[in-house]
Amino acid sequence: MYQRSDIKEGMTVRSVDGHKLGKVYAVRDTEFEIEKGLFFPKDYAVQYAEIRELRRGEILLAHGLESLRSLPDDPSEGR
Repeated sequence: MYQRSDIKEGMTVRSVDGHKLGKVYAVRDTEFEIEKGLFFPKDYAVQYAEIRELRRGEILLAHGLESLRSLPDDPSEGR
């Protein structure tokens, strides 16, 4: 499992199907935050357990773009 020391501000975050979701702007103890952009209408927190792998300095999440759209705005809900 990945942890805080593996994640750096500015890293690109992608869905498992390759869509660019944004960049990390904050790293916290249990999660990191992706800046708002085209996909997320506001900043979005991601738990480290949701990382599938780190590849060439990018974070690949374990979710596809469609499943991410159905996640709650507050990451503490429904997980």
